[in-house]
Amino acid sequence: MKSKTPFGNISSLFLLLLISASLVSCVGARKFQEDTAMARDKEKKAFVETVDGTITEANAAVLRTPFLGKSTIELDKNTKIPTKEVVAYQNDRAYYRKIQGQFAPRIKKGLINMYMTTETYTEYSAPTMGNTGGFRTRNRTVYYLQKGGDQATTNKFSPNLTREYVQDYAPAMEFIHVYDNNAKKAKIWSIVNTAAVAGGALLMITSGASSDGEKVTGAGYTGAGLFFGGLVSGFVNKIRKAKNVKNLELAIDEYNFQTKKKR
Repeated sequence: MKSKTPFGNISSLFLLLLISASLVSCVGARKFQEDTAMARDKEKKAFVETVDGTITEANAAVLRTPFLGKSTIELDKNTKIPTKEVVAYQNDRAYYRKIQGQFAPRIKKGLINMYMTTETYTEYSAPTMGNTGGFRTRNRTVYYLQKGGDQATTNKFSPNLTREYVQDYAPAMEFIHVYDNNAKKAKIWSIVNTAAVAGGALLMITSGASSDGEKVTGAGYTGAGLFFGGLVSGFVNKIRKAKNVKNLELAIDEYNFQTKKKR
């Protein structure tokens, strides 16, 4: 006889666990504000910078990626420069820098520059009604920071890197302190929620049914309460963690804003 739980049986519970994990994983990191127009070099219309440091200015620059043939940056419809020789270029929409093999648009410009790239990854999607589930390839946005000018090294965005870059400016560090405090609270709630979900699932499995195998026991319902309560609280905690990233963005913006304050 199958063990009875508030969901019917163990297989149903396992399916719910998979779906729940999938739902929680859908809460991704918060995206930063993108202002590619303001992050351009205002003194130039368009240009290409090659690996040897040469900068060729123009009125227009277009990335050409033919199905057959080499990719190029076309300047004013008459000069073509192979992309393999290009480290950065600018058109009327944005400034792009080559990062991890792709031209990443600059979305923030200042003492700390920020770039936006795309990364491909594989994740498991739980089966749902009308969907068999399985592994799927998806894309996600990955950010890079650069401090020290356009020629400086770009590094993958992280809370620790942001802290390192703004630590010499107290107003920006105030946002880092807020981020750290919120992150500590989120970590504690994550532990509590994980324990509630795991403990609730175990309680439903071990105490789900009475001795006659028909009636769901009080302990079984208590387990269900813990399970769903921990799940909902975990989902909310994920949202809070995503929103907390805003404080890192505010730290970067405040750091960049100090140059305007000194004018």
